[in-house]
Amino acid sequence: MTATVPTDSGPSNVRMTPAAIDALHKLARPQAESVARAIASIGQVPGNPVEAPNGNGNGRQYLAIVPDDGMAPVVMYRESEDNGYLVTALVDRDTYQTYEITEQPGFLRSTTFRTAVGAVAAAALGIILGSRAGRSSLT
Repeated sequence: MTATVPTDSGPSNVRMTPAAIDALHKLARPQAESVARAIASIGQVPGNPVEAPNGNGNGRQYLAIVPDDGMAPVVMYRESEDNGYLVTALVDRDTYQTYEITEQPGFLRSTTFRTAVGAVAAAALGIILGSRAGRSSLT
């Protein structure tokens, strides 16, 4: 069972799981308000891509919205089957960092790039060691 998040203009296309609702109710008022603002922004601002909890996303992309209060938990959500969004959890900031995906351009993750970096590092190391060997033979 899920609950639809109300807005000033009526029901939104964002629903919350019971676990997310319970977590929201347990927050102090300033953090709850910050989380509510973050939830209200879902679908209007881009979320940060995150790894699926427990590595089991069933092919779904999970996203996160970080509230403006540094003490508030991060809102984890995904698209739902009805073309809306489902808030699945509120997680503390440390837990969020374990799910966060570091965005790197594809080339930076490629084997070609990593091989090139390794070759440059090896060449630089060879030059440094070679120059040290040359200096030690002069003394």
